[in-house]
This record gives sequence, C-alpha cells and structure tokens, in this order.
Amino acid sequence: MPKSEVIAELRAARAELLQALDGLTGDQMLQAGAVGIWSVKDVLAHLVAWEAELVTALARLEQHKQHAPRIVEIDDIDEWNEQQYHVNVSRSLEAVWDDFEGVHKQLLVTVEQVDNRSLDDNRRWPWMEGEPLSYLIAENAIWHEQEHAEDILAWRQSAGI
Repeated sequence: MPKSEVIAELRAARAELLQALDGLTGDQMLQAGAVGIWSVKDVLAHLVAWEAELVTALARLEQHKQHAPRIVEIDDIDEWNEQQYHVNVSRSLEAVWDDFEGVHKQLLVTVEQVDNRSLDDNRRWPWMEGEPLSYLIAENAIWHEQEHAEDILAWRQSAGI
C-alpha cells in the first residue's frame, strides 16, 4: 500500500472512531462495559498502547533489519492487553485523551518519514513473514481503530446512548 494511501486510511479510521465517540460525555466514557469490561477510556488507552508500540517500531526500523520489533514479538496478545489495561486503568480520561491525540499525530509523522520501499516491499523485513510493513500499520492502527469504532457504536446502540 503506497504511503499516501496508508496515511489516508489512518486518517479515515481515526475519523470513523471520532464519529463513534461523538456526543459521549465524560461520565459515559468512564462507564464500564463498552467493550467487555472496558470503558471507552480503557479502549482508547488500549489503542494508544498499540499505536505507541507501532510508532516505536517504525521509528527504529534501521535497528530492526535483523531482529523483530517488540510489537511483532508479543506472543500472548490477551495477556499483553491485560497488562496494558492495568497500567492505564487508573489514569484520568484527560491524560488518556491527550495520549490518544498525541500518539496518533506522532504515528502520522512517523509514517510520513518511512520510505515507500520500506512500506511496500514484502521481502524487506523478514520478521514480517512475507507481508509488507504497511500491513503492520493497517493491522495495529487502521483496522484496530475501525474494529473498536464498531464496538463502541454497538455498545452505544445497546445502551441507548
């Protein structure tokens, strides 16, 4: 996927997520049960954790020519998500929201700095196991935000919010 398309899809997924959040009050964003036991705030912190790992991996690509970045070495995703939940559960909505905005801005800047060959060449990064780097971005940011936007919309509908 060309860089311009990756960036366009990142922006579109974020817009979709923001639309799903539109009109929620702070209290509603703190209400447990939006996705499993998680509140909307917890979902946002979850997205921040994954996108921060993605930014780190992309910013250090030259260091990862031979060995995989941490984001692709997470063996037990459920366990990692649970750890991140416990790290973030006591953080304020405002702090999580600031990170939600800031990490996404940094992701866009970082993707802009990655050359097209690094994004598209499915043989450049052996740890991608035949997928291009753009797949890692789609999986951990674009599709991830779309998935949770759908979850939040479903929760809102079922809760009458």
